Amino acid sequence: MIDIKKTGFRLPVYLIVLFIITVIPLYSEDQVSIDDLFNQPPVEQENTDPDIGIKTDNSETEDSVNLDDLTTSPAKFSGSVSAGLGMGAGLIEWPGSIAAGGRSFEDLMRYSGLYSTTATFSVDARPEPWLRFYSSVVISLNEDTLSFNGPDVKELFIDYTFKDTVFSRVGRQSLTWGHGRLIGNPANLVSRVSEGIAVRVTLPVGAGTLNGVVYSRGAWVNNPYSNINPLTYAYAGQWESSAGPLAFSLSSHFKMEDDAEEDIAAAGTLSFGIGSFDLAVDLSGHWDRENFAYKPANWEALGQFFWENSDGRWSMLGEYMFDSSVDAWMGHYAALGLKTPKLASGWQPSLRWKHAFQDNSGELVAGISGGIAPDLSLAVGIPLVYGIPGSYYRAELITNLNSDGNSIPIDNVVSLLLSITLSFSF
Repeated sequence: MIDIKKTGFRLPVYLIVLFIITVIPLYSEDQVSIDDLFNQPPVEQENTDPDIGIKTDNSETEDSVNLDDLTTSPAKFSGSVSAGLGMGAGLIEWPGSIAAGGRSFEDLMRYSGLYSTTATFSVDARPEPWLRFYSSVVISLNEDTLSFNGPDVKELFIDYTFKDTVFSRVGRQSLTWGHGRLIGNPANLVSRVSEGIAVRVTLPVGAGTLNGVVYSRGAWVNNPYSNINPLTYAYAGQWESSAGPLAFSLSSHFKMEDDAEEDIAAAGTLSFGIGSFDLAVDLSGHWDRENFAYKPANWEALGQFFWENSDGRWSMLGEYMFDSSVDAWMGHYAALGLKTPKLASGWQPSLRWKHAFQDNSGELVAGISGGIAPDLSLAVGIPLVYGIPGSYYRAELITNLNSDGNSIPIDNVVSLLLSITLSFSF
């Protein structure tokens, strides 16, 4: 067994990942805030972050066609900048446990640092009420080379509305179907649209709205067909409607060329309100195209509730998901997020818990964040991970030590993370 030494402020992989999935998604203004996490999403939510929550920039996209908003306006340039510094310390095992192997508290401790810089620039133009162009590019710092990556195109599309009825969007765009936010989104059959180029058309059909999407990704082009071959593209459709407090949708996805990640899929969603609770249910099925009649479908189901008290100071989001692909029907997962009232000083506490019943592993993240000066915020997070090594939530993360070049597994059981973020928009 490799004797793991302290890595110092070397920025090991495990802390970067923990920081990204805990402090940054919960607290950074440039990412998903805790308030975003508890804003109940509509049936279709664009501009989303897949790991734990939603982020919507109202200047970029609309979830549906609102003709009142389609006004002529000159080109608008905007941007945002975020720079952060962080540090953390954690234990790879609990001292005195069997897994610790007799190692001392000092040998089990790990320390690291984190820094990041990201700038986003966007242009939004509406030369005609029916015509719009939008582009957003991102430049970010590569911590390994201390150079800036990009600019990377985040979104670049053209909108066109035909006779105030048929809405179309062509280009790189973000699109999300389904309600899942904490532990997964099984009804999100179009999760890969943002990785390529898409054509989306929305029009009224019957008592609802029909969304059609055709898209392709770089990995599919010339593998083995060119970008003019229909086999290079995936096809998806969704019909959504509402009746009083009920909102529901039916969707499907299909790709003609063999692709393990793109089998035949179908999904249905339903959401409604009961008193102070908003409830949602999603169900999806995935079939192997080549063995459609012989191989059982993989089913995923998600139940979600959202509760907020009358003054909006307390909010709770809970989810339960089942995945039939896990052996012995053990693929059960649960998650809960809690937003409490802000403290007198304006600091926002938050709490998130996830659990996998298949091996009784999970993670609990507690934190608090607040402003310490104009445009400057401080966040403190404590992620605690439980379960046996190698379990669902304690999957080993690999880092490399410069001292001997050996790759070693590290999966912290508890960490203390602090970050200071400077962010502003213009």
